Amino acid sequence: MNALLHFLFSPGHALIGFLLLKTAAVLAHGLAQGSTEAWGTGILALIVYGILAGFARAGRVISIWAVTILMLYEGAGALLLGWSGLKDAPGVAVIGFVAAAYLIAGALAVFSSRRRG
Repeated sequence: MNALLHFLFSPGHALIGFLLLKTAAVLAHGLAQGSTEAWGTGILALIVYGILAGFARAGRVISIWAVTILMLYEGAGALLLGWSGLKDAPGVAVIGFVAAAYLIAGALAVFSSRRRG
């Protein structure tokens, strides 16, 4: 179990998990809206997040801070989604809570990878 947690919450895997969650969110939003604008902004956000994640993985301190803030922001959004759907859609609430927990713990793992100097 400890090896699985170490694997999931290593900084590189947390960044990959963040990008996978954002990809799923972009796909869901694009399919729900069905407009070119929704797809365009979603793909542009994915590209920017991917570039930031690449720089964060390379150890760039500003990118680590930026990705940490983005992951915490997205985690807070997932937490609010879970909380708002608690009575009406408990399945969606559980997914929101799990995504929020992963994003917040992943943000802490990414933030702890910054250089000290």
